[in-house]
Amino acid sequence: MAHYTDGWPAEHKDQLIVGNPDSNVAICCLWSKRDSIARQVNPAQYSIIGQLYSRAGLNGMLRNILANPSIRCIVVVGQSLTDSYEALTHFFDKGVDRDWTIPGNGGQIDRDLPIKDLDKLRTSVTLVDLRNELDFTSAFNATLERFQKLPPFASPQTYPKTIPEADVFPSEYMGFVVRKSTILEVWREALWTVMNFGHVTPTDVGVTQKEVLGLLSVIDRPSADFESLPDWAPFTTDDATDYLERFFEPEVGGDISYNYGHRLQTKWGMDQIESLVSEVERSGLSRRALAALWDPATDIGSTEPPCLTTVQVALREGRLFTMAYIRSNDMFRAYPLNAVALASLQETVRSRLPSGTDRGPLSIMSFSAHIYSDCWDACRKAADEHDVARQRFEQDPRGSFAFRIEDDVLVADHFTEGGDLVQTLRAKAEHVLSSSMSPYVSRVDHGLYLGREISLLAEANRKMTHFDQGPVGESRPPPSP
Repeated sequence: MAHYTDGWPAEHKDQLIVGNPDSNVAICCLWSKRDSIARQVNPAQYSIIGQLYSRAGLNGMLRNILANPSIRCIVVVGQSLTDSYEALTHFFDKGVDRDWTIPGNGGQIDRDLPIKDLDKLRTSVTLVDLRNELDFTSAFNATLERFQKLPPFASPQTYPKTIPEADVFPSEYMGFVVRKSTILEVWREALWTVMNFGHVTPTDVGVTQKEVLGLLSVIDRPSADFESLPDWAPFTTDDATDYLERFFEPEVGGDISYNYGHRLQTKWGMDQIESLVSEVERSGLSRRALAALWDPATDIGSTEPPCLTTVQVALREGRLFTMAYIRSNDMFRAYPLNAVALASLQETVRSRLPSGTDRGPLSIMSFSAHIYSDCWDACRKAADEHDVARQRFEQDPRGSFAFRIEDDVLVADHFTEGGDLVQTLRAKAEHVLSSSMSPYVSRVDHGLYLGREISLLAEANRKMTHFDQGPVGESRPPPSP
């Protein structure tokens, strides 16, 4: 009678080497090649050989053991480049807590696996560490003598699998770039970025937030006017107009702790907007055209310091580029209003410069880019819109590539956005061509498209067939067999 489920292994069958399912011994080779391990042992002596690249892979391993409880020993061999071995040993030493988390490691075990069954497994199965054995075959055979003809520790069983729905996805935490044409487009993508990659943290004001650090948003065609607002926006166009008027008021009134217009124009007895204009007029190469809105004398320790702290402009190639630093940015309620005001400030400076000066991109560095929990539902509507909008093609500012084959060599011609050839890259191997092109690609979607085309280019070269480059942003039929 088989002591394993029909069709075993239950998980990742195509990534495993199955030997004798009745054997008490399984082999985990971590990151090492399973084929090289399999060549050193008799397939009749092991039940299965598999790798463990990450702690997430532990779930598949546990499901396969529970589906074949004849496995009473896991021989560990090879090298790990992550914390997969640590997760494995921590699980067998400590199990999981009531949140299905491995103590001391943080690995998350599937909640569909009952804790009592997991405890039964880890107390019935023995880990044998052979990672440092010089003669693996001899050490493995010695281990076999200890684990032969042991009874199953339970009845074979499979479990349902709930598809995970992550609330926050892994990310770099600090250093995001969002680049679009308009304020509305940038705002929508910035909301999507924070909602998907923002870490959930408490705040000083008692409300939970999602936050990323160092979000750089670049608006290629900034404008102080909203053509229209989505229905999920927390303000109206009239609200934006009122905010603009308050932003440039030169005096502080009422109980307001600070006013940007006051700090820009009168607080220190000088008009910093006029200073920006004068400095750019003095030298079109200047890097000193900067307005400071942070007052160390009053803002350090203040409960209501300004969020916008610095604005800098530069004249390059006949365009006025603007950069602002916002220390704390409510991306749902405040960011678009901040952006509109900064676009208006940029236009104010540009209009005072010599005729012919064009408006360049507006960049905003939001150090703490956050969304408060009471806004998350509305932001999910923005995310839905973003999913539709991102399907539209957008030109990579670093240019485009045209592929061809020349004397058995893969060739990529690199063009500017205007269509001028700037360089030609050549390589015999597709991975070499990809590596040489990668610094000249700024958009992820463009990179994915190029990777697909390079693969097809290399395939055409191997088969000595004609290659036609596919259109950007559109699907293409699979190549003929």
